Amino acid sequence: MKSIALDTSVVLRLLVGEPRTQAVQAYEYLEECYLAGVAVYVTDLVVAETYHGLCHHYHVPIKEVVEHLTEFLSSSMITSGGHALTVLTEYEGTGAGFVDRLIRAEALNNAQEIVTFDKKFARLPNVRKIPYNNQPC
Repeated sequence: MKSIALDTSVVLRLLVGEPRTQAVQAYEYLEECYLAGVAVYVTDLVVAETYHGLCHHYHVPIKEVVEHLTEFLSSSMITSGGHALTVLTEYEGTGAGFVDRLIRAEALNNAQEIVTFDKKFARLPNVRKIPYNNQPC
């Protein structure tokens, strides 16, 4: 089956609807792909960029961003790669941020533990703060 991947700029147009002409083009293209049986793929990195764009550029509240991205990635028209949908589904918008949680999900595919200096991040399972006395691993 043929597949294509969406860039952050396309996902933002689909979610924000601006600029209108590009948003319409993006939606029509997505619909054509869906009807033609072409898989439309969105990477975790695109989801992370979209998250930050919506929060910081468009000033959408975090909980709304999480809702919109979860709905978008749950669409039958989208194939979500990696961990983004699972992380979004579990994220309540408080504590360690979405991208930290996404990093954690990916890292735990290859490691048993993550070390950080971020106090909120260190509260998650399998994440610990590097001690100041530099204890060995």
